[in-house]
Amino acid sequence: MAIEGPLQEMSIQDVLQLLELARKTGILTVTSDHPSDEVLIHFQKGLIVFSMHRHSRRRLGQLLLRAGKITERELDRALELQRQNPKQRLADILLEMGSVSEEVVRRHLRFQIEETLYEVMNWTEGRFRFEEKEHLEWDRVRVQVRVESLLMEGARRIDEWSRLEPRIPSVDAIPVLAPIGDADAPVLDLRPDEWEVLAEIDGEQDLRQIAANLGRSSFDVAKIAYGLVSTGVIKIQERPAPLAEDDLQRAVQELRDLLDRGEIEAVVRRAEEFQAAYPDRAEFALLAGRALSGQGRMRAATEALARAAVLAPLSPEAHFDLGLAAIRTGDLARAATALETFLRLGGNGRRREVAGSALAAVQTLNEVLAHEVTDDDERTGDR
Repeated sequence: MAIEGPLQEMSIQDVLQLLELARKTGILTVTSDHPSDEVLIHFQKGLIVFSMHRHSRRRLGQLLLRAGKITERELDRALELQRQNPKQRLADILLEMGSVSEEVVRRHLRFQIEETLYEVMNWTEGRFRFEEKEHLEWDRVRVQVRVESLLMEGARRIDEWSRLEPRIPSVDAIPVLAPIGDADAPVLDLRPDEWEVLAEIDGEQDLRQIAANLGRSSFDVAKIAYGLVSTGVIKIQERPAPLAEDDLQRAVQELRDLLDRGEIEAVVRRAEEFQAAYPDRAEFALLAGRALSGQGRMRAATEALARAAVLAPLSPEAHFDLGLAAIRTGDLARAATALETFLRLGGNGRRREVAGSALAAVQTLNEVLAHEVTDDDERTGDR
């Protein structure tokens, strides 16, 4: 039996405590008043063992890469293997590759869980739903987090935000460099962590994104930003109010016009900005993918187009573009699935002809590769 209700009537802290005391096993889904904010929290006998934000900017692979625990080549290889077997966790793949130790993975997974829960604790509007399960599948690396310890730290952060709030209203605020004053002013004397945050400030990224880039806690980055604001090094500006639907459609058309004129760099930059602000809109992911393809950045283009296909599963053009991009990266399995989906959705015209030819070529190549593997196995057996 599911337990559900609005956060206005039962706070997330109370929900977490209830599930811990009852030693529940199952999945808690929490949504805020923003449609793209949805968090899944897995409980195993009252302990939190996993959490995931649907549109998280804090991915395990990027955390490990930023911390210097894996290389970019290792991450690309692990993601490629995960695409071939989507049910396999990235952490398990990296462990099997020997790229990282269990201790390191466990530490970063715990960090992910904690940061996700601290963010959810700030939600005062939305809904929760808990579905009980007999058991949950466990990854090779097991992380168990007690609700009590999270609530204590969460309460401390909420209390400290009252001190930060006059200058740092939220982690959605965008820091910008303050105007340069007197040319004879003394050289800035900043700590290494302050320089690190300062180097990420570009006037477009909010504090949450900067924290994700650095692999640091959003709260810690907000405290550093508070110090920089206090010394006059940076200023804070609030994120603009969300655009109305008509304005969003005009923005999409403007990006299409820029793409038609060949202004690819401008499309990539602006489409990625819109993706960050509107992560549930497939149009911006699709246009970013097309522009990245135009730059020859096929792996990044494939990921952007895959997001578009997930956000708009009934869009023939998203699956068509994804299929062709995947072919260029050598991901034949993904290409075949995308092209088959395009044809099944009724894509027509010249694109249908191209998709049919491309799919036939992919299937033929897959058959050739399968025979080649068989022949190699037979030759190995003959020795």
